Amino acid sequence: MTTAEICDEFDARPSRISEWYGARAETGFPEVAKTEGRKRYWHFDDVAAFFAKRAQARAPQPLPADALEKDQGQLLTTAEVAKLLGYAPSTIYWWLRQLPGYFPEPDETIDGMKWRLSTIVAWHSSRPGSGRTKGSSRKAEALPAVSWEGDPEDLLGTKEVAALLGFSSTTSFSSSLYQGNLPQLQENVVKAPGRGGREVNKWPRHVVAEVARERGILKTTTEKTVGIKETAELLGYSDSNSFLSALSRGRLPELAEPDERVAPAAGGRQQPRWTRARVERVAAARTSS
Repeated sequence: MTTAEICDEFDARPSRISEWYGARAETGFPEVAKTEGRKRYWHFDDVAAFFAKRAQARAPQPLPADALEKDQGQLLTTAEVAKLLGYAPSTIYWWLRQLPGYFPEPDETIDGMKWRLSTIVAWHSSRPGSGRTKGSSRKAEALPAVSWEGDPEDLLGTKEVAALLGFSSTTSFSSSLYQGNLPQLQENVVKAPGRGGREVNKWPRHVVAEVARERGILKTTTEKTVGIKETAELLGYSDSNSFLSALSRGRLPELAEPDERVAPAAGGRQQPRWTRARVERVAAARTSS
């Protein structure tokens, strides 16, 4: 993006951009991505990060006088929230992606992220400023443990899809979704009845699996796979830790990339799995050598 586009997006003056760029070693303003004659271009994400960090560090500006007089249950879009707080929408998106827990999770995610006015007012009143980076009092809810196994036509909700695709929270997933980073999910969303008669977004399991394969999270395989413990046993290691230590040190390059990652039934991070045939080949090669 050019200087003019930065000024338009982030409500800044050209002279201010020049000042920040000239003193970028101190201000942290990003380096240019390319130049064409005298015109400079920056990557949008780098500029958005700069303004988001500035907004986070400075004390919040007062909300409009009538903010507390309005219906506190009113739902606001990302653009409306940004306008209310005096920021660019990209600043909100950056906070959601890069600082989970700093900005409140949306109250609804039907047709885009939306927050109740009361949620924004409460966050604004307790928002850390003047350089502090303490998170919001609203903690991101832990994602559930979800298995890839099941009926391909099963409909999965936001929490389940976020967990399967490796997002840290529903907020970071929703932010990525509504910025157009997951087009296949946008095209295949199913509106299903939720609590209180409200519609909620859901996606067929097979669609989520296709997205996971494209992102390298789920490998395409119909072979039986084995987990860490069984792989360690097949390779002759005394325990799982010894196997993982060898793997992390690069002593098993043939197994550096797992065939799939599966969330354990008890919850927690997704665990790597390898096809049994692949592990047995490695074991045979180790024995022969």
